[in-house]
Amino acid sequence: MIQRLLYRCPLCGAEPWLERGRCRGCGASIKVGPDRYTATIGGETDTVAGWYAAVRRLDRLPEGGLASALVRVSRESREKPRSLAGGLTAVFYGRRPLGQAKLRLLVDRLEVDGLPGGPDAIGLADVRAVTIESNTVIVDSRSRGVLFFDFPRGSGKRWEDALDQALERFHAPRKILEFCPRLRFSAERSPAAPGRGGADHRPLKRAARRRERPGLGFDAVRALVGWLLRTAFPLRVEGRQHVPSAGPAVLAANHSSFLDAIFLAALAPRPVAFMTKNSQFAHPALFRILRWAGAFPVRRYTTDPVAVHNALRVLAQGRVLGLFPEGERCWDGRMQPFKRTALRLLLASGAPVVPVRIAGAYGLMPRWSARIRRVPVAIRFGAPLNLPAIAPEDQTEGDIAACGDLLRDAIRQSIDSLVR
Repeated sequence: MIQRLLYRCPLCGAEPWLERGRCRGCGASIKVGPDRYTATIGGETDTVAGWYAAVRRLDRLPEGGLASALVRVSRESREKPRSLAGGLTAVFYGRRPLGQAKLRLLVDRLEVDGLPGGPDAIGLADVRAVTIESNTVIVDSRSRGVLFFDFPRGSGKRWEDALDQALERFHAPRKILEFCPRLRFSAERSPAAPGRGGADHRPLKRAARRRERPGLGFDAVRALVGWLLRTAFPLRVEGRQHVPSAGPAVLAANHSSFLDAIFLAALAPRPVAFMTKNSQFAHPALFRILRWAGAFPVRRYTTDPVAVHNALRVLAQGRVLGLFPEGERCWDGRMQPFKRTALRLLLASGAPVVPVRIAGAYGLMPRWSARIRRVPVAIRFGAPLNLPAIAPEDQTEGDIAACGDLLRDAIRQSIDSLVR
C-alpha cells in the first residue's frame, strides 16, 4: 500500500487521498512502476523518493494540531535475561498493553486521551527519541519510558513524520541530526581532535569458545535456503572471496527490504550473527529459530549497551557480524544516513569491515508493501575496509564522519547494470 508512505496527495495535499486508485481531491490517478522505484501520478512520472519528498514539503502539523482515530497503546516491559549462542546473554523487552486511545499532536506536546487514569500529555521537551516499526510509532520519553502507538488504520509513517517536524520546530534553532536512538543535535558535535586514538587502541581479545557456531544443521539449512533463493529470484552474487575465511569481520550492508538479512545469511561464505530488532524475538518459535541461527536482539528505538557488548563479543570470538548501519529499512529506495552508534561500534571493534551492496531488493519488497514481487537482485561483497581501531573514549567527530564517508562510498559502488 503506497499510501503508507505517500499519505497525502503530492499534487494537491488532500488527506486521506486515495480511493480506487485516484485522489479524492484532484482526481489524479496513481500507478506504481513495475520496479517499485517509480510512480506516475496525474500523468507525471517521478521516483517514489521524489514523490515522498514532495509529501514531506507539505506542512505535516496542521493548524489546531493533528488528531488520530483510536490507536493501541503499549508500554515497554522488561523480561528476564536469556542465554544465546556463543555465550551471549540478552535482556528481552516486551510490550504491556495499556488500552486504546486517541492522539492529538500540538506544537509543544502529544496528548493521549482514553487510557485508564484519564487524559495524559507528553511534552516535546520530554521526548528522547522517535521512530517507527511496521505501523507502530515508538516514542521514548524521560518521564514515561518507551511507549508504542499502533495504528490499525491510517499511516503510522504520517505520525512519525509529523512528530519529527514538531520536534524540529520545538527545538529550533538547534538542528536535529538524528531522531533515534536518541535525539542528537548539531550543537552536540565537537571538532576533531588531531592525534587521538588508533595507535594505542588494543585489539579485540579472543573470547573463550562456547557455541561459537550456530546450532546443529544450520549449514545445511543455509545451503538449502541459498538454493531456494537462487531458484525463486533472478539472483547474482559477486565478491564472496572478499569475506575473510577466518577471524572476526563485519558485513555492513544497505537495508531496503526485510529479506536483506535472509539473503546475506544464506549467501555469505560464512555464518553471520545478525543484530536483530528486539520485537522479532517476541514469538517463542521465532525466538528459537533466531537463537539457533546465532542472532541477538537490539532495542533499536533507544540506546542499547547490551547489544553493543554482544556485538563486540561476537567479533572477539572470531565470528562474522551482520550489521545494517542505517539502523532500519529505507522507505523510499534511498540509502539513509548511518547511525552514529553503528559507526562508533565499527571503529571500536578494529575488525575488517566488508561493505555489501544489495541492489534490487527494494523492488522485491519495499517497506510500505506486504507483497513480494519477483525482480532481479544483485549482491556484491566489496574489498574489506581496514578502519582504524579507536577506543570509544578516543573517538572524535572527525573519526566518526570519516568512517561514515568511507563506508558509504564503498557501499554505493554501483552495480545497477546487473539488475536494471
